[in-house]
Amino acid sequence: MEAYYALLREYGEDAAEEAYTAFSRFKVEIRDEDIKEAMKLRLKLAKEGRNLSYTDVVGYNIALKRGIRFLTGDRNFKNLENVEWVS
Repeated sequence: MEAYYALLREYGEDAAEEAYTAFSRFKVEIRDEDIKEAMKLRLKLAKEGRNLSYTDVVGYNIALKRGIRFLTGDRNFKNLENVEWVS
């Protein structure tokens, strides 16, 4: 979602569509359980002073469950388990 938006903003709809199509094989279904777990995690991390967006914490939670590195530039994820943080 964020990549599509960034490409749409910077390069236009054709580039955004091309990238979305190329990466669509990596999409996963977001289940109710994923959302509930993510919101519990968001609350826990908020108590640690981390302000995470709903969308990001859902993606992070799914990445954790699947053992996939979560790539982000959001400093609120810095030093969390399973995160590849880039500046």
